[in-house]
Amino acid sequence: MKFLKKVPGGFIIVPLLTAILVNTFFPSLLEIGGPATALFKNGNAAMMGLFLIVCGSAINFKEAGLPLYKGSVLLLLKFIVGAGVGYIVGNIFGPAGVLGLTPFVLISTLTSSNSSLYIAMSSEYGNASDTGAISIFSIKDGPFITMVAMGMTGLADIPWQQIVAMIIPLLLGAIWGNLDGEFKDLCSKAQPLIIIFMSFAIGANTSIGTILQAGFSGVLLGIISLVIGVLYFFLYNLFLKKKTALGVLLGTVAANSALTPGIVAEADPSLQPYVEMATAQAATASIITLLIAPVMLTYFDKFVKKKYGPERLNEQPNLKQ
Repeated sequence: MKFLKKVPGGFIIVPLLTAILVNTFFPSLLEIGGPATALFKNGNAAMMGLFLIVCGSAINFKEAGLPLYKGSVLLLLKFIVGAGVGYIVGNIFGPAGVLGLTPFVLISTLTSSNSSLYIAMSSEYGNASDTGAISIFSIKDGPFITMVAMGMTGLADIPWQQIVAMIIPLLLGAIWGNLDGEFKDLCSKAQPLIIIFMSFAIGANTSIGTILQAGFSGVLLGIISLVIGVLYFFLYNLFLKKKTALGVLLGTVAANSALTPGIVAEADPSLQPYVEMATAQAATASIITLLIAPVMLTYFDKFVKKKYGPERLNEQPNLKQ
């Protein structure tokens, strides 16, 4: 576990790459049958159900006021901009996209962001309302928002039953987590384990050749996300009386976005040809943004402090507004 924590996005990247190597050089090991194949090769759907329960348990029904407002604004910005970029690319260039980036991977990644990094940075660059916003903002974790965006933009044929199927475990986790604090703590502790096995199952259906092909386009995807992060910085502050640099962190790509294409393609099989490449591109982009976004945050924090007086800045540290 110590090793996984040292690697950026290690809980997803390490098992993902390990499975890719096994599937490339020893594919028969994953086809042995029984519970081994069910877990390591075909287990991503079941693990995603558990993951959605965990995500739901983090939603706090009692959050009100500023945390609720900030979380809602962050979520809507991610949805509108991410879905918008994918929609524009899809309408101009078609399903194949441009420069190796399909509308599918653009929506899968640009509607996500690194929640762990946001929480860590909000404790230093924000206050309690910023940290509390994650209880609403975390809804974007997992494939739910991507699936809704793909369906609404017409870029995929997502049956309404599939949307409901995503809502059920999310809602179950939210209700249970709000009624039982111990269950919420259990989910928090179980999340890394679920992510590890879900990541392995996703990687078990990808080859190392796809990873190599994703090199340039994956880096490009990360750069695009970071550039859009600058846009998020300005847009987010339009909705705030007290300004913050945290909006730039919306330019990150969540490591678990590498798991999203496979799940969404189960709802619309026509997307299956794009899954392997989208998975590799998302994994690459998540690492790029994780390394660069904190540097950008530092720069924009200085920018905000220089532009606005103390009365218009987020109070620090962790003071209620």
